Amino acid sequence: MNKNSIIFKLNLIFILTFLVSGALFLFVYFTLQKQSDFEFIRKSIFLERTHNLDSYAKSENLSIIQNKKEAEFILNNSKVVLKKEMPHGRQTWALLKYHSHTYLYIQTPHQDYLIKKETKFGAPDFILILWAVFIASILFLYISILKSIYPIKVLRKKIEAFKQGNMDIRFELNRNDEVGFLAKEFQEAIENLKKSSELRQWFLRNVAHELKTPVAKGMIASELLSDENRKKNFISIFKRLDVLINELLSIEQIASKDIEKSAKCYKFSQILDAAKKLLFLENEKVIYTPLDSYTLKVDIDFFAIAIKNLIDNGIKFSANNTIIILEQDKKIIFKNAGEKSQISPDKMFEPFSKETSSKNKKGMGLGLYVTKYILDKHKVNISYMYENKENIFTIDISNIICES
Repeated sequence: MNKNSIIFKLNLIFILTFLVSGALFLFVYFTLQKQSDFEFIRKSIFLERTHNLDSYAKSENLSIIQNKKEAEFILNNSKVVLKKEMPHGRQTWALLKYHSHTYLYIQTPHQDYLIKKETKFGAPDFILILWAVFIASILFLYISILKSIYPIKVLRKKIEAFKQGNMDIRFELNRNDEVGFLAKEFQEAIENLKKSSELRQWFLRNVAHELKTPVAKGMIASELLSDENRKKNFISIFKRLDVLINELLSIEQIASKDIEKSAKCYKFSQILDAAKKLLFLENEKVIYTPLDSYTLKVDIDFFAIAIKNLIDNGIKFSANNTIIILEQDKKIIFKNAGEKSQISPDKMFEPFSKETSSKNKKGMGLGLYVTKYILDKHKVNISYMYENKENIFTIDISNIICES
């Protein structure tokens, strides 16, 4: 269990409270029990000295065992708790315990007495009841607190699901305490984010579609220009705009699609072929080494785009215009020989992050962002490292491997 968790601290407090209160109550109980026994001894010794035994015994809640067989049986089977002999051998007494009863056996030169302490509700019994009530109250409070904070665990799972991109979760709790307030605020935050997401998707969709027509017209108009330099520049500009619009549209399509419902099982080699078709690549530029062969549960249309972007990125920044793809240890590894990326790994997958080298003049800085967005939708992690003069991107596919 996590030592920093509220549950662990609550359990620790309850255990310490139980142990400390138990030790304290037991100390008080045995102290009072001992006082009660000494009081019983005092009264019994005084009883032996009085002339009116029966009336005194009755008034002090004592009884004298008259039956010799009963007295002998108790003496033979009882446990001696305390024994004392008075000076000059005038009197000897022993405190005895038999079952739940207390006895005092007094021996004198003239007569022996076996005196029984009658059961009576006293201070030790009151302490036991008080301790039982205290423990029951603490236990009730402990259970109540656990029930109060249990929804926090549920809320945590909902937040984890929300972090994975599930915007359809609901967490309603009809309570007026802090946990209920937290749940209400969380639900309202989800609703606001859903509205913002829907508005963003609507905006991207409409803006991209509105720009498609003028960009297409601009490209056609550019072809009619007589000045070749101006024609080349305008066509280049409109092509870059067209690439940007297509990237924005693909992001919007990914965001609006339920990957879990559309995902099916495909061999990675099939996904790789689909990605290469998108790039119109020659096979010589992609060196595919399947040390293992995995079947992945993916939306092939979008996952192929993610693989396509990684291949395109690897070839673009490769020193020899080739990329090596390995399939092993539940991972897909993309390697290309070349210089280390100028962008730090934590910024690499952000939108519009791009190299400033001559190899990336036409790039918009959205390729790796789209790739990570697609992989996140599939609950797949991607990492980057530079080793042995090679740029290495690694995809962990352990969560999407289809069971045979």
